This record gives sequence, structure tokens and C-alpha cells, in this order.
Amino acid sequence: MARRRRDESPGGSGLDRVFASLEDAPAGLHDVAPPAAELPKGLPEALIELYARCDGARLYLDAIELLPSAQVTMDAPAKWRFGAVDGDAVAIDHRGRIWRFDPSLDDDILDGTGLERWLAGLVEATGLLYDRDGEFAEDAFGEDGEIEPRLRERQLRAQLKRDPAAPAPRWRLAHALLEQGTTTDARNELEQVVADDPAFAWAWLDLSRISEQVGELSGAVDEARMGAQTAEGTRHPQAGYFWAQLARLASRTGDELLRAEAATKSSLLSPELKRAQLEGVRESLEAGDAASAKGLLELLRAVWPRDLEVLELARRVES
Repeated sequence: MARRRRDESPGGSGLDRVFASLEDAPAGLHDVAPPAAELPKGLPEALIELYARCDGARLYLDAIELLPSAQVTMDAPAKWRFGAVDGDAVAIDHRGRIWRFDPSLDDDILDGTGLERWLAGLVEATGLLYDRDGEFAEDAFGEDGEIEPRLRERQLRAQLKRDPAAPAPRWRLAHALLEQGTTTDARNELEQVVADDPAFAWAWLDLSRISEQVGELSGAVDEARMGAQTAEGTRHPQAGYFWAQLARLASRTGDELLRAEAATKSSLLSPELKRAQLEGVRESLEAGDAASAKGLLELLRAVWPRDLEVLELARRVES
């Protein structure tokens, strides 16, 4: 067992300031466990510094969970799962970067460049939901139960103020801006995301979608190509999907050579993609969602234009 370490610097650290702010919060909003006498071996330095201040915590009720040190697991090579945010697993890698699972992508994305910056921004952002009495702030949520778009934007900007180079919060900010109809601002944020993290393939794909929506098909193809090449280069498990999107765009522009190349890569990298997309079309048809069915079918026809199942579904969708 490794002895835990404390920050002995006169001014303390960013973590000291975060935990000091938690102590000033209304009673019942946070549950912070005292530090353990000893820590498990093999924890990264950043987690050792965290556990010098607490041995687990539940912040803002259960919005942010920091696991007790004994429950930290290495779910992936050189990645230690140590908590969750709104139920999404959070891990730290050997470089001290924070990864958060995003269920909409079924993927881990880079949520923070360092534990102190990440936690400080997250605590500040989540705090915007609450008033001084520890109750939800008035007008924090809409009638649908979701956080109001402008407040969500404020939360993400609060995170970025603490950790401006973190790709995932800026990517989420871009989506929040898109929801509010500010496409130009969203595109600017996405361009900053790929500048900070060129390996963030999803951001390249979102840039491509924006370019396609505004009629800039040439730019959409270039951005989709960057996303596909990045995904393949990083051995992303969904690399085939990125190549399929490039095939779809190439089909739209009439570039048969590029479509065929992208389709081949897609089918080789993700042989299960066709079955998943076919099931998606059928489910959309059964639900009466013709628009989603057509979107899925467009991708299928770009990658497997002569497949009998695809052609049969196309007839169903068109009728």
C-alpha cells in the first residue's frame, strides 16, 4: 500500500481551492469522505493528490461522483476509472487527462487536460444550476426537464474558462450553439476543437455536417475525409462509420472513385455496420420515422449500392 501525499505548498493547489469551495456550500449538497490512511498501489500521481483530500465524494447530490480509492479500476490500458458525471463513467490516463464516456457517441471523449482544471470547471459549471440555498435555480430547466440552452451554454463556458484546451466541453458548446441556431459560432468552436485536438474525429464529422447543411459540399468532403483518416489512424472502433459518411458525401458530389474507395474501407473496417444500419432503417420505418429511414438508407446505398437487402429496403422507403 502506498502512503498518500498532501500538498505542502504554502498557497495550496487548485484542488485545495475546489474543496474549500465545497465546504462553504449549503448542508446536504455535497458528501465528501475524509482521506483514507493508505491508498492502493499503482494509482497515477493526480489521483494520489485527489485522494489526499478525500476518499470519495458525491457532489451536487449525485451529479458528480468521485469513487473511493479502493474502487478505482483500470478498465482500459493506462486508464483508471475513478468516477462518473451524470452517470457517465470518467477515467484518467497516464498523462493525467480526463476521459468521459458519451452515450450519444458510444465513445470516450477527452473531457479535461488535467484533473485540477477539470474538477474546478465542472464544480463551477454544475454550481450554476443551484441557488444559495442549495435548491435548483429558478428557470434552470425547461418544461421538458432539460437544462435551458442558454444556461447550458454558460455551464460549458465556465468549464472552458478553467480548461480552455479541453476538446469535449468545447465540442458540447458547439452543439449547444447549434441548438440555438448560431451556426457560424458553432463552426468556429468546432474549428478550435480540431485545432486543439486533431484526433477528435467526431468534431471533424460535425464540421462536415455543417458544411453540407450550408451547401459547401467540397468542404464537407474534405472534413469528412479528415475524420475518416483520423479515425482509421487512431484505430477507432467506429472507423468504418466515418468512411461510410465520406462515401455518402462522395456519392452526392458524383465522385465515384472516392465513393468506391471509401466504401471499401468502410466495409473492411466495420463489417458489422451494414447489419446495424439495416436494422436502423427497419426500426425507423416501424416507428413511422421516414426521415430517419431515408438518412440511414442514403449511407447504405453509398457503401453497398448493389446489395439486395439494401435495394429492397430502398423500395420500401420510397413507397
